[in-house]
Amino acid sequence: MNSTTRFISDILFDKEIDLVLFPARNNDKFWDKFVKIGSSHYVIPALYYKLKQRDYLKLLNDELASYMVEIHNQNFKRNLELVKEVNEISDLFKSNNIDHVFLKGAALVSSVYNKSLGIRMVGDIDILISDDQILKAKSLMEDYGYKFLDTPFQSFIKNEKHLNRMINNKKIFAVELHLRISDKIKFECNKFINSKIFLNNIFIPSATDLLYHTIINFQLNDLGSIKAGFHLRTMFDVINISNTHPDLIKQVPNSVHVKKIQVVLKNLNLIHYKTPLNLLFYETRFRLINKFYFFSFINDFLFNIFKIITVSPSIRIKQIIALIFRKDYRIYALKKLRILK
Repeated sequence: MNSTTRFISDILFDKEIDLVLFPARNNDKFWDKFVKIGSSHYVIPALYYKLKQRDYLKLLNDELASYMVEIHNQNFKRNLELVKEVNEISDLFKSNNIDHVFLKGAALVSSVYNKSLGIRMVGDIDILISDDQILKAKSLMEDYGYKFLDTPFQSFIKNEKHLNRMINNKKIFAVELHLRISDKIKFECNKFINSKIFLNNIFIPSATDLLYHTIINFQLNDLGSIKAGFHLRTMFDVINISNTHPDLIKQVPNSVHVKKIQVVLKNLNLIHYKTPLNLLFYETRFRLINKFYFFSFINDFLFNIFKIITVSPSIRIKQIIALIFRKDYRIYALKKLRILK
């Protein structure tokens, strides 16, 4: 792991910082990398919060400190609106007896980060709905002013995890109505809903389910387990959820994905964990790709090949045809490859 990422991790997770070795204000190369990595992991607001807690903001140059203040404040205002919109949807569903539970960022901001709203960056509002009520929930949302987001093309890969994103032109956040927490594992979502808790006017998962979904969402849905990667926002969430109950991670369903994230947390010096024998190769791979660029490059190359070969030939043919004949799809593909912004 490079020194900048390690520094960011130490700040986020309250590790001891040797102020003698604290990067100099005028070390532009370091601080540019700091912003780039922090932004890619969606933790700039959290870094601001942690630096302010320790009274370290004074050690930053004025321009960077002002930038971080602005990002945090914008995120704080955005999350105030998030809470408002979540509460409106919660009241709508409760008054119509819709069995539901808010997931991910909406649940975390309303629980773990309730006292520090500016910390957590959130994209959409994700809601798990009981199977037999998903169409009723969809209809209610449409009556409330939400509509499916118009896309220039239909996805070639059918998403069985949630309905298409819904937006309301008068609201900030898009909404995704979920039928399940993942389309890659079998999981009794009704049990997930039935074990929900009522907190701050909304239904959220129990602490165990919230932690499990946080892990599964990155490790499985975002392919973290396959890539042997990590995302600091996810690690931050896992640690903060775990801190709400002793030994909480031992209560989540037994899964190789849970074990893998414990290996990652161990290698970030965040927990004590004895790596199982069957994950020693995974741990070695994780260490190599986070220490040497060569291994990181090879890992990314093999991961991209894996993504290519796991797509069915019929879908791949449709994608190739769309690349040739559809400008909107070419723009989409170039943005996905980060060639266009």
